[in-house]
Amino acid sequence: MRLPDPRHAVAVFAKQNSAMKQKNILLAALVALAPVPAMASEPVAESLSYRAFIGGFPLGTLNLKIAMEDTRYATEAQFLIGRWLRWALDTDARASSEGAITGGRMIPTKFDYWVRDEEKERRAQIEFDADGNPVAVRSDPPFDAKTYDVTLDDVRGAVDPATGVALLSAPRAEPCAVDMTIFDGRKYHRISLKADGGTVEKPVCTGLYERLGGFKAKYMTPERRSYAFRAELVQIAPDRWRPRRVSAETKFGAGVVVLQ
Repeated sequence: MRLPDPRHAVAVFAKQNSAMKQKNILLAALVALAPVPAMASEPVAESLSYRAFIGGFPLGTLNLKIAMEDTRYATEAQFLIGRWLRWALDTDARASSEGAITGGRMIPTKFDYWVRDEEKERRAQIEFDADGNPVAVRSDPPFDAKTYDVTLDDVRGAVDPATGVALLSAPRAEPCAVDMTIFDGRKYHRISLKADGGTVEKPVCTGLYERLGGFKAKYMTPERRSYAFRAELVQIAPDRWRPRRVSAETKFGAGVVVLQ
């Protein structure tokens, strides 16, 4: 029996998922890199690395840094597409966030990202008010207006994607006590977790990703609006956990992100 060429599968994946290359700003924002702003107490940033796979084939590596002190935090990240995949998905992205920590709550003040898709580049920034609500979005080149765009009033209380990454490792009473809304400058999402077994040291959560706004109508139908996933965590300190393996079923096989 002749085995299928994995390069063909990736080409089909890339063609059928142009949203991944051109429109999925959430992925671009989560996989970015920019300098962490200096902090008064010069905290040591935690460095993390995740590898992503789909259908058993490596997609790339997600490198993260998260710096926290008593009153401030900053994040940076970078996603490196695998060498064998770059011919089909020639893209790079980087982003960063910074903000305040008040009463155990992360309040973003600024989020920046840059994404390149082949020869096209975009830089964007979200600014937040003192309560952490998005108040301005700037993009170069400017975003094209869409009839399904969300307004800044629609996304009050949402955090940026890079702050969302930091929240996954932030202190909390229960390991799976995560329910956040995320705004990436165009699209509005929700990510939530619920306990599903495991131990205190290695809890297991069931997760749900939901599209809330900023998407075409065809992506907001019941069968395409939300997706379930499984998150296996590892305890890193009292009342602190972080994802060590996240998995979901896709039509191309199992999608998996694994902590290195």
